Amino acid sequence: MEDNEKGNPQLCPLYPPTLQGNGLLDMSSKMEWKDIEQRIEHVQTGGIYSPSDCTPRQHLAIIIPFRNREYQLKILLHHLHPFLQRQKRSYRIFVVEQFGNGTFNKGLIMNIAFNHASKISAPIFDCFMFHDVDLIPENDYNVYECDQHGPRHLAPAVDELRYFLMYNDLIGGVLAVTKDQFIKANGWSNLYWGWGFEDDGEYMNHRLRHAGYRINRPPNSVGRYKMIRHEKQVAAFNRYDTLSKWLRYSSDGIQQLDTLNYSIVSIETRSLYTHILVNFTRLATKTIDHLLEDLPKVK
Repeated sequence: MEDNEKGNPQLCPLYPPTLQGNGLLDMSSKMEWKDIEQRIEHVQTGGIYSPSDCTPRQHLAIIIPFRNREYQLKILLHHLHPFLQRQKRSYRIFVVEQFGNGTFNKGLIMNIAFNHASKISAPIFDCFMFHDVDLIPENDYNVYECDQHGPRHLAPAVDELRYFLMYNDLIGGVLAVTKDQFIKANGWSNLYWGWGFEDDGEYMNHRLRHAGYRINRPPNSVGRYKMIRHEKQVAAFNRYDTLSKWLRYSSDGIQQLDTLNYSIVSIETRSLYTHILVNFTRLATKTIDHLLEDLPKVK
């Protein structure tokens, strides 16, 4: 007797027959939320989905840092939900937004979202995926899944970069990590204010490698993404002037959240995602900033 005849569905295949490969992407920004909601089926309130015909390989928490880019969020969710469903993924999408108009701190809001998602027990998430709101996956053979052996950078080939990995240290765009991998690397920096190198170069990649991990990637022919164009944001500026302070990662990251002055303003389960609104100011990271000042200088 087959497993599914016993009421115990088999494990979902890594590459289910529902995959389509490279697909045409609708990059229209004129869609209304109600139209997107009508097109996307089987998603529970909060952006939750799990396949009914097989046992999920992993439970994914998709974390999307967000600010003032609603048109991009519409396009991403319009594509991401069907993309993940064709892959037979079990997932929940979290959109984490920074309150107010102060300088953006992408790393801090991603740490806060991870901290919230990791406390959810139904289901317990096996994999945490940090996904830029402006990147749309082209090929559904690019499996959204974590590797127990090391973090996965899923976006090595972006159209704006001519589908070419600019340098090996680049891990921006879409990053998949297990809970243990993220905690061992102490997550993202809480001190990186503004847009820029919070997730690549001599920063996050080195934190992960210093924690003992090697970055894995799909081939460029599979890890393809289209970037939704947007206005340039304020470049990052702060104490990471040379990015060399990644060596102090043990004193700046997810493990220091409890020392920071931030608040979760609201958690709202919307039709296609769970929205987390967080509030803090530059003073929120004052404790860590002073702590780093007392550490030996990195040369």
